[in-house]
Amino acid sequence: MDRERQDKHVADEFDRQAGHYDDSLTVSSFQRRTQALVVGQMRVEKGMHILDLGCGTGTATIEIASKLEGTGKVVGLDLSEKMIKQAERKLAELECTNVAFVVGSGTELGYDGCFDCVISTNAFHHFGDKEGVFSQVWRSLKPGGIFLVQDICDDFILMKVVDLAGKLGERAHVGSTTSQGLRQLLAAAGFSQIEVEVTKLNWFWGIMIGKGAK
Repeated sequence: MDRERQDKHVADEFDRQAGHYDDSLTVSSFQRRTQALVVGQMRVEKGMHILDLGCGTGTATIEIASKLEGTGKVVGLDLSEKMIKQAERKLAELECTNVAFVVGSGTELGYDGCFDCVISTNAFHHFGDKEGVFSQVWRSLKPGGIFLVQDICDDFILMKVVDLAGKLGERAHVGSTTSQGLRQLLAAAGFSQIEVEVTKLNWFWGIMIGKGAK
C-alpha cells in the first residue's frame, strides 16, 4: 500500500471526525478505557520524554504529562491537523507546559534516540506500513526505552468481524492482527523482552497490549 495515500486517508477521516470525536460513544465507552489500561502499565517517572503516537485529541497525552509534574516532555503526534487543533484547545485551558502536539506520520518520526517510552492506543489498525512505523518507533527510543501498543485483537472472532467491516467500509482502516502477529512485528523491528497481553473489556470488545524494550 502506498504510504502517503494511506496517511491522507487517515488524515481526511479524522479531520472529518475531529469536531465531534470526544462526544462519540465508542470513544467514551471503549477508547478511554483502553487508554487508561495502557497508561496504567506505564512506569512514568519525573523527567521522562514520552511520545503518544496517534494521539487524537490529546486526552491521554495530557494525562501522562500531568504524571510528570511539570518535568520532562510529552509529544502527541497525529496525522490529522484538526485533531491536533482540538488537542491544543484542551491544552490551552490547562497550566501544562511540558506537552507539544505535532502533525506528522509514524513512518517519519525524526526523533532518533529521544524517548524513554512510546505509546500508541487504538491507532495500529490505521498504520499502512506497520513494519515501517515499528522500525521508526525503535529508532526514536533511547536504549532501554519501552514501546506500548494497543489495538483490537483478531484472536477474537468478533474482532475479526470488526476488522473486516472496517476494511470494507473505511479507507482509513488498514487492518488489525492477532497477538502472534503483533509479537512478530515487535521482534522484526528489533524489540526484546516482548510481552503481549490479550484481554476482553466486555462481551464484545477484545484487545491486545504489546510491550517491547529497545
